[in-house]
Amino acid sequence: MADVAVVGLGPAGRSLAARCAARGLSVIAVDPRPGAVWTPTYGIWGDELGDLPASVVRGRAENPELRATGVHPLRRPYLVLDNAALQAALPLNGVDVRTGRLDDRAVSALRAEARVVVDARGARPEGLRPDDPAPMQTAYGVVVALEVARPALQGAEALLMDWRTDWSEQERPTSTPTFLYAIPVGDGQVLLEETCLAAAPSVPIEELKTRLRRRLAARGADPGAVDDPVEREIVRIPMRGRDRPAPPGVLALGTAGRGGHRVTGYSVAHALRVGDRLAATLARGDAPTVVDQLDVAERVREVGLRALLGLSTRGTLELFEAFGRLPVARQRAFLSRDAGAAELLGAMWGMFAQLPARSKAELIRVSALGVLPKG
Repeated sequence: MADVAVVGLGPAGRSLAARCAARGLSVIAVDPRPGAVWTPTYGIWGDELGDLPASVVRGRAENPELRATGVHPLRRPYLVLDNAALQAALPLNGVDVRTGRLDDRAVSALRAEARVVVDARGARPEGLRPDDPAPMQTAYGVVVALEVARPALQGAEALLMDWRTDWSEQERPTSTPTFLYAIPVGDGQVLLEETCLAAAPSVPIEELKTRLRRRLAARGADPGAVDDPVEREIVRIPMRGRDRPAPPGVLALGTAGRGGHRVTGYSVAHALRVGDRLAATLARGDAPTVVDQLDVAERVREVGLRALLGLSTRGTLELFEAFGRLPVARQRAFLSRDAGAAELLGAMWGMFAQLPARSKAELIRVSALGVLPKG
């Protein structure tokens, strides 16, 4: 019997497999393409890097900004990871690496080979469905040269979220709001990405592409960059993670469970930390029954997700304007998947207190709608 079997070698699974092997545990790892370099753009904050070497950083912004109705420096370095270097920093030395795409039954069957089986296959191991009813973050991005991106940045080093509505032809749009994510990715290049933070049904990729083209044109940037970039990126993230429990007797890790942030969609920094913590737990001979609990903080994030799904365009801008005015510590608590309930509630109350009366009323109304999903 192996000590651990990990199914899925994305950031969550690879982190766990590497950390377990480093602690002397015997590990089986299964993935459809175990040697492939990850393709998504992964961003984390500088203070989330932990013990990873500086070589894993591909791009860095010392002073990213948030823009809504005002301009807000976030005063916290933001990093884009080099996926190949990050994978090299999480070596699979001594791991029994196997190639395969496993369904739930095959994942459960690994219990005959390992004392602990961990499902890290992501939120949709069977693949994303175009008719998926779950709240979804979608984005369409292009990587372009800094000179091409400069007009869109409008003097900022980086834009973590630019909620201004120049994506629309209307002066006061009412459709689902989106923001521009504009981040340096190294080698004199910038990722320009039109992002819907969360919507159900999701905003189609073609609509995001159209909005990005409009936004670039409105700022004097070449809209043709959308059609002829250095690279393209398409993002689809189910905000509540997997739509059903893990197979019987199996631990769910990362977005296969509750490892994603229900409000922002971020999951990588949490996955790296949890992989290390879980490996330490398993090395002590303990076997938890769940990795990420449905605790009070997670229930509060669910309220935040419901708010995002229901707020108007104006209400969303005013909510993130309030976020931009928070102290850095409260901003960190709101964005972190590891923040406790007290920290998170303090951040959310700080945002609520700064909203205009009309937006307070709207936020109360939309946050109260719906029922927290079971599980």
